Amino acid sequence: MKKLAVIISSILLSSAATAADSYNSISHVGYKDTDNNDTISVDSTYYFSPKATLGPYDQFDYINKQSNVYGAYSDDDFGDVATIGGEYFVQDFVLGAEYSNLDYASSTDVIKLSAGYFFNPNLLLKATFEDVEDGENRVLFDLAYNHQLNSTDYVGFTVTSDDEFDYRAVNAKYFMDLQQGNYLTVEGTISDTDNSGSSWELGSNYYFSKATSAFVTFDKNDDYSFGAQHFFNKNVGLKAGYANNWDDSDYDAYFANVSLQF
Repeated sequence: MKKLAVIISSILLSSAATAADSYNSISHVGYKDTDNNDTISVDSTYYFSPKATLGPYDQFDYINKQSNVYGAYSDDDFGDVATIGGEYFVQDFVLGAEYSNLDYASSTDVIKLSAGYFFNPNLLLKATFEDVEDGENRVLFDLAYNHQLNSTDYVGFTVTSDDEFDYRAVNAKYFMDLQQGNYLTVEGTISDTDNSGSSWELGSNYYFSKATSAFVTFDKNDDYSFGAQHFFNKNVGLKAGYANNWDDSDYDAYFANVSLQF
């Protein structure tokens, strides 16, 4: 009987593993309509090895471990931002590079170089050097930890600080498999800057299935948003929502985002 139980468990675990979807490329095309400003955005990331989902089509490991290249572009009524970059993972190390151009009142180039080390598969320390044209350079340190609660659920933490400890932030995310095809995420970020004070943001997603979900966000400034996302198949999804401010209801924002995953 014990041998039979082991065999059945192995089959079930194998079936769960093969049931997980995986992608090599993930792209988004977005549009946001706010008062006196419209924003169009596009971004794409290509992973050199398949990136497996945790169930929902848009949920993955808290700490990325796949080498990748990426690009992004956004344009609004005031200017545009273009970004290209990539990460390379080799053994316990990760190296990254990113270039951005911000073209608003004037054109500004930003270059980022990063290096990180995995103390174990769930603990990553990374340093990022940021060079801003005509601005002050700085170094950011990130310590990311993924605490696996069971085979599916996790709590992830990332602590961030600059080299002078003028900026500090903590991000935490909780992912839970509610069984029967339902999932829940809760994510929050708290940051504090010596010159501009503190801020926080909290958000949650509830998945009715791995394809359909509803979300809500709220922050310290009383900005909020809510909406829904649905994947028509494993490759194409649509996310749409509404945002406003609790104290200033004249601010309206409508947004939509198309996901393309292959």
